[in-house]
Formats: sequence, C-alpha cells, structure tokens
Amino acid sequence: MHPKVLISIISIFCVQFSFLNASIAQEIKSNSKVDTLQVEVDNHKMSMYVSGTGRYTVVLEAGGASNHKCWRTIDTAIAKIAHVISYDRPGYLNSEICAKTRDAVTVAKELKQALQKSGYQPPYIFVGWSMGGAFARVFCGLYPESVAGLVLVDPTPEDVYARVEKEFPELLTEDSIYMKELLASKNRPGERGENIVFDSSMNQARLSDATHSTPTTLLIAAYGKAPGASENDPDNPMNRIWVEELIKWAGKRPNIQYKVIKNSGHHIAKLRPEVVITAITEMIEKLK
Repeated sequence: MHPKVLISIISIFCVQFSFLNASIAQEIKSNSKVDTLQVEVDNHKMSMYVSGTGRYTVVLEAGGASNHKCWRTIDTAIAKIAHVISYDRPGYLNSEICAKTRDAVTVAKELKQALQKSGYQPPYIFVGWSMGGAFARVFCGLYPESVAGLVLVDPTPEDVYARVEKEFPELLTEDSIYMKELLASKNRPGERGENIVFDSSMNQARLSDATHSTPTTLLIAAYGKAPGASENDPDNPMNRIWVEELIKWAGKRPNIQYKVIKNSGHHIAKLRPEVVITAITEMIEKLK
C-alpha cells in the first residue's frame, strides 16, 4: 500500500475515533448532569435532584437524619441506564419545613405529588435505605400499580428496637440520650419530626406489606448498627438482632430475594457502592 494512502486511512480512523470518544463523553456528561427542581407540595417546597434517561425512574429514599447526598456514591452510575431521582424530605437542606406530621404515609403521599408535578411518571423502582426503607414500603403499599421494583438497603426492621429493649436494654442507653437531645433541638426539624412519629411509621410499613407484592431485593449489612466500639462486630447483639429481624421479615414476603453483605456496615451505598449498583441494575434487567 502506498504510504500516502496508509497515512490517509490512519488520519480518517483517528478523526472517527476522536469523534466517537467525544460522542461517548458527551453522552456520559449528559446522563450524569443533575437538574435541581423545586416542587411545591402542600404549601411547602421540596428539592429534587434528577439525572439520567431510560424507561424506569429510580427513586432514591434517604435514611433518617440523611439527605439526598447519601446516594452520591451510586446515582451517577445508575443514571447511565435509568432516570434517577433523589430528594430532600421537608426540613432537610433546601426543602422547606412542613407543619404536617412526618409519618411514612404523609411522606409517601407528598412524594407521589412531587413526582407527578415534576412530570416523572411510573413505573418507578424504589430504593430505600435505613428508615427510608419504611417510607419506600409504605409508598409501595399506597401505590402498588406505580412501583415495578423495590430495593431495600439495610432497612430498619420494625421490631428491632422493641426486641433489643426487651433482651438487651443496656444497648439502648446511647440511643435514649440521642433522642432526648434531638427532641430538645431546634436546628434539625426534619430529623426531629420523623423521629417523633417513628413508631407510627414503622407500624404503617408493617401494614403496607399486605397491600402489595412488589418484586423486592433486600440487602442486609452484617454490622454497623451497634453503638460504640462494637459497631463492627457482627456478633454484637444489636447487629445480630437487626440481621435476624430482616431475615425473618423476608421469610414472610413473596417475590423477594435477600443477601447478607458480610463485609459492610449499615451505609452499604457508601461502603460497598458496587453492591447497590448491581442490585438496582439486576432489578431493571429483570423487569425488562
């Protein structure tokens, strides 16, 4: 082949390759761009953070005392295959305080209105972490036709604290101190409001289970719930009871698969983000 011809072919290939890389980069940039929305619900504004494209809308529900930033380890990856929405419940970050009771039913109804007003229609895949798991379960119970799949990331079991109080009351000493400080505080309105009605929300989650059979993936952290130096000890009674209660709950549910993540603490999305990304990705693939 003539050298000039070879050089021309190489030049064309380089131009095409550069264009392809630029296109891929632009697509990744487009998918990872986060739009911030302010949606008014019940006379208060809620902040929502939206990115990605796809048939499904993945809704990320933060845990108690947490905001949308707890999902920053996974939302960019999920945005490549689906719409992703995280948000701040009333009283957190830029979401305004709401006078309504902050129980799980209220949270779910407000979120449904916010999703509708922002134009993001079902089917949804809900992902709930810690106390956010109760909120996600109640949403499924209220709107089963809107939710195609549920991923629970070490959700709070509704009976865990009652059982610990009965069997190992000394383990709740720090929790009791924390609750007294929280209830007396004035600078954590979202967290305070949700904890005031914690028991009601857990009971609402329990009752909601009877109204839906949403395909569910349950990820259980082996440790990270116990206070103090025993936090990372899977055999600590608090950690052990948490795991046992979730496995017991899973045994009563249809259409569920669960996995104990042996090398992770409570915040699985932060400590083992690939585990959560895989669970969501597999749920999307299963639903196709």
